[in-house]
Amino acid sequence: MADAATTVQDQVLETITTAQEATLKVLKGWTHTLATMPPASEFYSTPKLDGFYGFAERVWAVQKDFVVKLLEVATEAGKTVPENLKKATERTAPAAKA
Repeated sequence: MADAATTVQDQVLETITTAQEATLKVLKGWTHTLATMPPASEFYSTPKLDGFYGFAERVWAVQKDFVVKLLEVATEAGKTVPENLKKATERTAPAAKA
């Protein structure tokens, strides 16, 4: 059982590391882009709220899609958990509450 737990832990840590590396790469790209942009005063005069709302709606849609997919994965994972693992969790849950 320890080998399976270690394997799962290694996979989780690898996934976290991959996400962190991707975040750093994006941040470095943004930093480079912002450093090479012309001053805002050259192309920005007054705020256009419609543009901000449009962007916010797009961000909301992306986040919503992500959460829906995340819940689909979690739901599927819940269906495939072995029955003996469910029973073990049910036995330990009352002890944890005490």
